[in-house]
Amino acid sequence: MDATIHIFTFKAGLLARLAHDLRLTFRQHEIKVHARRVFASAVAESLVVDGVMTSNGLDTRTLSAKDQRSILETVHNEILLSRRYPRIELEGAIQTIADNRNMLGGELRLRGHARPIETELIRSGDTVQSVFELKPSEFGIAPYKALGGAIKLDDRVRVSISVALSGQSPEELLERSERMQL
Repeated sequence: MDATIHIFTFKAGLLARLAHDLRLTFRQHEIKVHARRVFASAVAESLVVDGVMTSNGLDTRTLSAKDQRSILETVHNEILLSRRYPRIELEGAIQTIADNRNMLGGELRLRGHARPIETELIRSGDTVQSVFELKPSEFGIAPYKALGGAIKLDDRVRVSISVALSGQSPEELLERSERMQL
C-alpha cells in the first residue's frame, strides 16, 4: 500500500495576485491501521514544494529552485518550527456511519498543540481519500505575511490524504487484527 499527503495553501491580502496558492507534499510519513485505530505521523522537515496551483491544476514550472528553497526555509523555520516540533501526529478511530461510509475522528498534534479533527473517508476505485481543512491559528501558527501584510496566507490549509488499497477492500483493511503499515 502507498499513501500520499498533500498540503494546499491559499493566498490572501491586497496584493494576493502577486502571490501563489501552493501544493506541498510530505515525503516521509507513516500511517498504521489496527482494528479501526489509526496512528499517523509525518516528518515536518520532509515537506517539499510541488508547485503552484492554478485553475488548470498543478504548475511545476512557475517557481524556480531558489523560490522553492526560500518557501521551504520559511515553512520550516517560521511556520512549522520543524526543528523544535519534528513530527506532526494524528491518532484516531474509524467509524462506519452508513453503508460504505466511514468517518475518521481523532486528534491532530501540530507544533505542540492538539485539536480534534473529523473527516469522511471516500473510496474511489482502489483508493481511499480524506480531505479536510485546518486553521493554522488554532495550532499557534499566525498567518504568514509579507510586504507589511499586503501579501499573506489565508488562515486555512487543506490537507489531502490518499491511500492506495492495492486490491484490498476498505473493510478488510479496517477489520484486520494485526498492524497494517501504509
